[in-house]
Amino acid sequence: MNLRNKLALSVAKLSKITVKKLHLGNATSLPGKLALKISPNILSCFTKQVKKEIITVTGTNGKTSTCGLLASILRADERKIIHNSKGANMLTGIASALIDNSSMNFKINADNFLFEMDEAYFAKAVDFFSPDLILVTNLFRDQLDRYGELDTTAKKIQSAIDKSKHPTVILNADDPGVSSLQNNNGEKIFYGFENINFDFDFDRTKETSVAEISYCTCGEKYAYEKVFYAHQGHYFCKSCGNKRPAPQICADAQISRDKSTLTIKYQNQEFVFHANIPGLYNAYNVLGAIAAALILKIPPQTIQEGLNNFKTEFGRSEKLTINDKNILIQLIKNPVGATEVIKNIDTAKEENTLLIIINDNYADGRDVSWLWDAKFELLKDFEGKIIISGIRASDMAVRLKYAGVDMTKAEIVPDIKNAFKKSIDITQKNAMLNIIPTYTALLEIDKIKHTL
Repeated sequence: MNLRNKLALSVAKLSKITVKKLHLGNATSLPGKLALKISPNILSCFTKQVKKEIITVTGTNGKTSTCGLLASILRADERKIIHNSKGANMLTGIASALIDNSSMNFKINADNFLFEMDEAYFAKAVDFFSPDLILVTNLFRDQLDRYGELDTTAKKIQSAIDKSKHPTVILNADDPGVSSLQNNNGEKIFYGFENINFDFDFDRTKETSVAEISYCTCGEKYAYEKVFYAHQGHYFCKSCGNKRPAPQICADAQISRDKSTLTIKYQNQEFVFHANIPGLYNAYNVLGAIAAALILKIPPQTIQEGLNNFKTEFGRSEKLTINDKNILIQLIKNPVGATEVIKNIDTAKEENTLLIIINDNYADGRDVSWLWDAKFELLKDFEGKIIISGIRASDMAVRLKYAGVDMTKAEIVPDIKNAFKKSIDITQKNAMLNIIPTYTALLEIDKIKHTL
């Protein structure tokens, strides 16, 4: 091993110790950033050591949750995995995860690498390793200042697929942008829903129109037989006849506020799985993780064990209890994801509280105009108190006012720590505090919650 790599590893490990000692954060990216600066090819020293498959998950929404679910399933299958579990999904985060699990002699003991991949950095990562499985969740408009339009994001993911050596690509059949991705180097597997039913407030959650317009490759706008949410559903082109591919792994879903039940058909067999996480968006994450597990030939009973053992990553439907107050934290970062989170909020209980925190730091996306595309109108009948915080709290307050929310129930508390404490104080015991933050606000909440 050359001196540059040894120096990079030593500096990276020392930086993590320093960050932890000084309570500056989780050190999910800094060690990798320093290591890559010193030795740009250090990733290659680690990725050759994996015993089985390298698995990557990419897409706009649901990457962290899908990876977390799949990680739990892999562990239930008694596999040793290395996983960038905190959602640091650029090259620096992947390098940090590998360094954290390596010895000073660069030795790694892992059956699988499971990497959540940022869409924009995926193709660059494939320069250092070739994934065996590539799972793509969905494609929505997200941080246009970073990613551009959907076709730009799709091209970046397609480039990563094209550069990979014989991957199995697992695609969401219900998303037109995802299902159109090609895999000329290996197998292509589709997963999707046939039917979705809700146990709560069905009329409010039912989608009657496509929230994001999708176009066929021929230029015609897709029509839909079923719309599940946004542009995901059963689509077809009236002009050229192109349509949603029939998924090899298909499911019916029963969605409750705090769980979902999936009945899955695969290879002429039917399996029923239960997952204790809320919302249709999470049901898609569960289906994606199960699809990958089935492709890896993991037995259904082991998959269910993994789902039972799953603990949500911070901010992804994360459940806490502080001072006998129930807290649910759900990250929002684009119109579609925010709308799906809002749909799952119980607006009828006066004892519940809502804390909305909007930042516009680089990792959040500088452009917050997406707030006007999210359906905050679904909160107009929220009976409890609403606290608004973050750098763009005033913008969020204006959005709520135009959404028809009773602003006499709302209050701006700019400082996030004060807003968090006040939200807990005014929430009644055994009631629910819903917190919906953008990404950097979520990181602040993660630090604050350990001090309460």
